[in-house]
Amino acid sequence: MTSTRRSLLKAGVAGLLTLPRSYASASQQGQSFESWRRDFEASVPARLNAAKVPGAAVAIASKKGGTRYATAFGFADIEQMRKLTPETPMHLASVSKLFTASALVQLFERRRLDLHSDVNTFIDFPVRNPRHPRIPITPHQLITHTSSISDEGYGDVSFPGDPKQSLSSFLKDYLVKGGATYSQHSFLNAEPGAKWDYCNVAVALAGYVVEHVSKQSFSSYVETNILQPLGIHNAHWYLKDFAPNVLAKPYELENGRLVALPQQGYPDVPAGMLRCSVSDLASSLRAMIGADAGERAILSERAVAEMLRRQVDPKIYAYQGLGWTEEETTTQKFVGHSGSDNGALNMVALTGDRNHAVAVLLNVDGTPATSSFRASMVDDLLVGAKLA
Repeated sequence: MTSTRRSLLKAGVAGLLTLPRSYASASQQGQSFESWRRDFEASVPARLNAAKVPGAAVAIASKKGGTRYATAFGFADIEQMRKLTPETPMHLASVSKLFTASALVQLFERRRLDLHSDVNTFIDFPVRNPRHPRIPITPHQLITHTSSISDEGYGDVSFPGDPKQSLSSFLKDYLVKGGATYSQHSFLNAEPGAKWDYCNVAVALAGYVVEHVSKQSFSSYVETNILQPLGIHNAHWYLKDFAPNVLAKPYELENGRLVALPQQGYPDVPAGMLRCSVSDLASSLRAMIGADAGERAILSERAVAEMLRRQVDPKIYAYQGLGWTEEETTTQKFVGHSGSDNGALNMVALTGDRNHAVAVLLNVDGTPATSSFRASMVDDLLVGAKLA
């Protein structure tokens, strides 16, 4: 079975349905975090059922106080009646891009390399937009979606199981003239740096830069230099690395009922194949907003600030950091990253002061109802973060 992935599904479609409202919309000033938590958790089961969401894992992480809150609702596997927990690994989809961007920024800072250099300096095959052959594409553009590489000729397909094609082979086929999947749709008409266009292939190439510069596989680099220093040992890029019956099972809605999907993969691994629990995601987000110091620090203070700083002219796109981008619900905009895939619908959001991060992970396809549910959960958690 071959499926087409949805790359970027904004929470803004939340307004298309009327579902049980978020607790945040009824919250009162002056309440305590514990009061917020009780009321929030009491509200979720009815909302979960109304939106036909099998399972939801959520967390609030604080830059100053660790993971302040993590819990889960519903099921990781309906047929086996296996409950979803905060420790259940789930498919992050495009939230994975925050890890890829962090790995690239970390590696370049440690090697004293320049993100604005020609990407061809760091890889073993040439990448140029044929419409602008004299203008180099840079690693910076790869993680700010301004490289002029396009997903249009790719289609974002996925298959059951791990990808059979290597990352390097996939990229050479798609980006190098004469490659098996190379076409006029591999690149935009716009020159590099001139247009924002969300691109999985570009982020996959950023992952390959990490692989080629570090001289180890991309997945190994991230696990050794990002995950393990944070004490995370059950998060992986490939399905083969998980024990059986550990992952949350993905679901889609078909004629009003939830149908289980196979765990799926694709060759552009760095763009979206990381699977980890919401608890481990919260630990990672804390580090990405600058919480850890000393041996556990995966990013320097300077790197954290640079990743969160606006990197693209607002005339091109409202806000784009290094990996971080602008997301929204129907009530607010924020810095974060969404992720949607077959059987996965996720969101990470930062508070305005960037001292807290919240995460919502769902093991279901994006529909107006599930997207509305996701948006309302984000709104609720952002209220809770201010009280934590």
